[in-house]
Formats: sequence, C-alpha cells, structure tokens
Amino acid sequence: MLDNALFHNSPFSAFARGALGVAALALCCSATLEAQHGLGGGEKKWIAIEWDTTETKNYAIEFEKTIAGESVDKIGKELEDALEQYVLVFKVKRGKEKLKVRFLDTLNTFEQVGGDPSHPGFFRPSDKYLVLLNTPFYQLIPTTYHEAFHQYLDVFMDGSAIPTWFNEGMASFFEQMERTKGNKQLSLELINNRSLRMIKDAVGTRTAIPLAELVDARYEQFHAKERETLFYTQSFAVIYYFMKVAKPASVMQYMATLKKTGDVEKANEKLFGKERKNLERVETMWKKYMLDFEISDK
Repeated sequence: MLDNALFHNSPFSAFARGALGVAALALCCSATLEAQHGLGGGEKKWIAIEWDTTETKNYAIEFEKTIAGESVDKIGKELEDALEQYVLVFKVKRGKEKLKVRFLDTLNTFEQVGGDPSHPGFFRPSDKYLVLLNTPFYQLIPTTYHEAFHQYLDVFMDGSAIPTWFNEGMASFFEQMERTKGNKQLSLELINNRSLRMIKDAVGTRTAIPLAELVDARYEQFHAKERETLFYTQSFAVIYYFMKVAKPASVMQYMATLKKTGDVEKANEKLFGKERKNLERVETMWKKYMLDFEISDK
C-alpha cells in the first residue's frame, strides 16, 4: 500500500484480503485492542512506540520492541530473498543507501505511522519507508513481497510515476512467489496462479474489464471498492500472461521506456504497438489464454 494521495497506491493483496478480514475481526474483538483504542467509541488512546533496530545486507529495519526477534529475523531474510529475485529479473541493483523498513506490532502503532487497518502494509514514496504490520506469516510474507516490490520499483524508476495497473500487477505477480521444496529458494516458476480462477470466470462471463480501461484506469477508478479486487486480480492476470507466455522482454522495454521518457504512451508501444494498434489482438490472445488456462489446485 502506498500513500493514498500518491499515484501508485497499493492496498494489501486482494488475494489475501479475505483471510486478513477474519484475523482483523478477531483482533478488533480482543480486550487488548479495545484497551488500545478506548471503549465506547471514546477518543483513541495511542500506545507509545518503543523502537529497536537491526540491519541486513540491503535493509535497515526499525521494529517495535515487542515483536519477537525470530519474526524480525524472518522478515529480514524474506526481504533479502525477494530483492534477489527482483534484481535477477530487472538487472537493477539498489543504491548504496540501505532500503528502509518499519515493522509494527499492533494496529494501534501501525496507524500511528500512517497505516490503514484494512491493509497491513504499504510503501510510502515520500520518505521511502516500507511499513509492515505484524500478522501471521501466511499473510505477512506475501504482503512483504508485494510492498517490497513497490519500494524496489521506486528505486528503479527513480520516483517516476507508474500506471497503477502495471505497478499493482507486477507487485501482485511477485507476491505469488513460493519456495522450492528442495533448496527453499524463492522461484518465479512457482508463481501461485489460483487467483486466476476469478479472471477465467470473468472472461467466460464477459465481465472482465476491457483491456483499454484497465490500462488507462486512474487511481480513483482502480481503487473503487466495488471493483477493486477485480482490478487487482486482472492486472496480475495480464502481467502473468506477458511474463509467462508473451515475451517478458516487452515488460522490461516498457519499464525502460517509461523511465527514460516519462511518457506512458511511448511505454505502451512496447506492449500494444504504436498508437495501440495491437491492443485488440493482445486482448483477444489474452482472453483465449485465460479461457484455456488450467488452474493449479496446489
């Protein structure tokens, strides 16, 4: 998730949002959270944040002292492994300065640093911080991969704005990385595709978002609550198609052109041809791919 006022805001994974809702509900019902936020709808009472710090090769992590050391170490390792994957794909290393992370233990303290309780992670371009809420690992790890990619992409693009569909589609693509059973290393070959079932059904029932609308969607359109999940998942599905079936080089060319020129239409030429002359053909091929796609049951 990025600051709401900025162009490439990204809420927590649409794929894990349902599970988070259950966890958040349980938290909100706990006596601890009631004590933190005040009872009876009264004024919210903020908890004083006590920070500690640690560093990995590429990250400087500030964390709330109440978080277990094992969890901090785990996040540090996951960040390093994810960064390795980003660099392998895009061939761009970080600068000399370490990437900045804040790791919060409660909704109360997470909100104090700008967090939205419904989205347990965000990247804030204004101060370059990746901020994470301590949730169960099955939620926290995908969130980390997703938001850390936004941070990496900000470095890659030197702060240039990126179309929302592309930014969120790529972050959601990397969010689905899994570890191999043999060596426990992250692998792009193990991208989880189960969420594509939603888009396969949408294409089959003609309710998918037209590709031109997806590509041109402004922030407000993308994050409108009634279609936010569809926008997120379809953006992932289009990126999945380009990265897995169409030439991944076109994705790299898109990013390089956008970085060099700042011109979205020039970047679009790398995916859809000059003046988007190939957009309809790409959309037809993508829809056929979705309809024929076999969803993994793993």
